Amino acid sequence: MSETTTAADPKKICVINGILHGHFTGSVEVVRELNALGHDVTCYVTDEFADRLNVPVKKHVYSVDVSEIVKHFPPHFPVFAVNSYKLGKATDALLTMLQEDPTEYDYYIFDAFFDITEMNKVLKLDPSKFVIIYPSFILTDENQFDPRRESGLQETSQKYNIHLHDFVGLIFTPNKYKKLLLTSKLFHIRPEDTDETCYFLGPNIENRAIDEDFTFQKDDSKKLLYISLGTIFGKDLEFYHRCIEAFKDAPDWQVLVSVGRFVNIEETFREIPENFTIYNYVPQTQVLPMVDVFITHAGFNSTSEGLASGVPLVLVPQAVDQFDVARLVEQFHAGIALNKHEMDITAEIIKQSVESAYANRETIQQNMQKITDSFQEARNNRTALYAEIFA
Repeated sequence: MSETTTAADPKKICVINGILHGHFTGSVEVVRELNALGHDVTCYVTDEFADRLNVPVKKHVYSVDVSEIVKHFPPHFPVFAVNSYKLGKATDALLTMLQEDPTEYDYYIFDAFFDITEMNKVLKLDPSKFVIIYPSFILTDENQFDPRRESGLQETSQKYNIHLHDFVGLIFTPNKYKKLLLTSKLFHIRPEDTDETCYFLGPNIENRAIDEDFTFQKDDSKKLLYISLGTIFGKDLEFYHRCIEAFKDAPDWQVLVSVGRFVNIEETFREIPENFTIYNYVPQTQVLPMVDVFITHAGFNSTSEGLASGVPLVLVPQAVDQFDVARLVEQFHAGIALNKHEMDITAEIIKQSVESAYANRETIQQNMQKITDSFQEARNNRTALYAEIFA
């Protein structure tokens, strides 16, 4: 944000933070900035993220624990199923809590996964007060709609006699509300097709506290490859094994892998090569400054962090908008995209792509700079945009 100023006309703003890591992360800085401008901010946040919302604002904390429901899922249930039930539970809790909140808010900021049009059939608020915060794009070149994602929403829909829609497809459904986009207009799918309801704020790279328990040490005599498919889509075990096949006999590479919390490392990786270190969790922003090449699932937050760190990217999208993100990065010649729907991503292709990204790192970093410059320009304009949005 540009130099801090105080809002001429402070507003009462209610923020419904995201319930997933990537969505929540994007909202923290917006909350911090609105609070710093003097607005009276109240947040509805899950107990999982309440401590990370380290801003002196009012908080209504609620739970979206679905662990008991998950126990009854059949094997190999789709990865989005847990999120579907979390969102159903969150929507139910929020409808109850918001109806009991007597505060007359001037504005409501909702995470993009919440179906505010359907929710407002119950809340009956003035829709001109609604603002949606998007973690990346509002347009797509992929078919994002999947009715199976409504499974965990059905109970709440029936309870309130509404129809909560597929939360991923919802993001790409046109609407009339003001939209906070955590990207730049330059780095957006078909920017010419966005409209006057879109406010480009640039991405937030969250400065998390140093994790003292993370003891990984880089071998300065080797190049460091970091591999992560994210917290949600990190269960592509075959891909990890192909990465091992690609670099197990590469003595000039040290490889750090984050496989996410759902992978049992001991059962999945019987033999780990000496040049590999595999964790369930890696503090990514802490590690990236020492990384030479980053294989990422092209999640928008991870991609933004990689761009900001100037780390050559090999993008292996897994689902949803990640294919759009990967395609856009490649269009800027700021990374190498591997689309699993268009090719068999073999060990040989993985190694060739990493070696190519490293060999062409200077050109890639120059092209990355064009994107990060556009991010900074958008961020510099945030105060003026807030004044316009929350007039």
